[in-house]
Amino acid sequence: MSKISSANSQPELSAHGLFVILAAAALALLATPLAAPAMPEIVRVFVQQAQTETFARTVLNSISFLPGDPSVIFLVKFILLSVPALFIIIGAPFAGWMSDNWGRKSLLNGSLLVFGLAGTSGYFAESFLFMFAGRAILGLAIAGIKTASIAMVGDYYDGAKRQKVLSWQGSATKVGGFAFMFLGGFLANFNWQIPFLGYTLAFLLLPSAMIALGESLPEAPVGERDQVTTALPFWPCTYVFVSATLACGLFFMTPVQLPFYLTSAYDASPLQTGSAVGIGNTVGAIVALSYYRFKHSLGYMAIYALIFLSMSTGYFVMTLMTSYATSLIGMVIAGIGFGLYIPNHSSWILAVVGPERRGYGVGLVTTAMFLGQLLAPIIAQPLIEIDDHEAVWRKLSMVLFGLACLYLVLSLLGRKPTETIGNG
Repeated sequence: MSKISSANSQPELSAHGLFVILAAAALALLATPLAAPAMPEIVRVFVQQAQTETFARTVLNSISFLPGDPSVIFLVKFILLSVPALFIIIGAPFAGWMSDNWGRKSLLNGSLLVFGLAGTSGYFAESFLFMFAGRAILGLAIAGIKTASIAMVGDYYDGAKRQKVLSWQGSATKVGGFAFMFLGGFLANFNWQIPFLGYTLAFLLLPSAMIALGESLPEAPVGERDQVTTALPFWPCTYVFVSATLACGLFFMTPVQLPFYLTSAYDASPLQTGSAVGIGNTVGAIVALSYYRFKHSLGYMAIYALIFLSMSTGYFVMTLMTSYATSLIGMVIAGIGFGLYIPNHSSWILAVVGPERRGYGVGLVTTAMFLGQLLAPIIAQPLIEIDDHEAVWRKLSMVLFGLACLYLVLSLLGRKPTETIGNG
């Protein structure tokens, strides 16, 4: 349980409670990497059903205007990957409102329970409609988990300690995504249904969440009450939302486009493509642990400039002396940005939003994050050139470099109201 500090009545989260919110942050990344390796086998099993099931035919007909020939492969990708992201976008603001009005613990515990049930429902799926419903509910549960776990960091920590915990949380998300990718691949070797049992990890975490976390919201520190004059200031929040959408959308170019690039350019194996993505995330997990050191010296805008510059440099390296090894070097450089963007926008929103609307603010940033993820394939498409494998990375590098320059200028202009409101 949380314990009260006599100095300023600010609760201190126990080590057990801290473990819960870090594990919950990692668990929220389980949706995509756990199910993705099973997709080819799911396509094989459900290919006939796509032609006979009314729901499947309706979805395929509704997207027939898209380029190419939408097929069962597209349908499976849409349901397993896009549907959870779409419902996270829809559900996150409501989850934020619930956390502010009903309590973070209730939201987190309820979301963990629903996450486990909705995730494992894929094991029993016999139709596309059943699978769609399960993934939609899973997205709503993820919205609740992410919103509650990040808002709790703002509730229980402030100042340098908050930055350090956000560093740990950002690293946990990267490690979780990397570990679950391999777990999903391992389980998919046995049967397409087995990976869905991995969502039962939520049931293992639920008892700890019930025991270790307090229900009541802590009182805001005196400094935070004095400095925050608007519960949800429009312009500071807009900067955070736009930045989170840009960073997440440009980051997700890597898992969306890199496997196709490595396969077509170097005939890379699935293990090699997975390793390349994994290396970027591993570097990101290590860098995320040091986020609080970056924040000690730089403002939020300046850190975003560094994020975009590292990604720009990494992508540009991939276009030089092209080889699989060069791609790995590019991912190492870009990994610096991969590790900083999640703790940066989490810290920024906690700094600018009043305590009474903290959950709602975090929910909106969660929506911004997954909006970027949803837009990534759309953004990537016009950048691709069939006869030039490196074109997409070269163009992305230019866009990112432009953003780095823009954010550097904004940082030097000293837009302090967007960075120093609150105690973050």
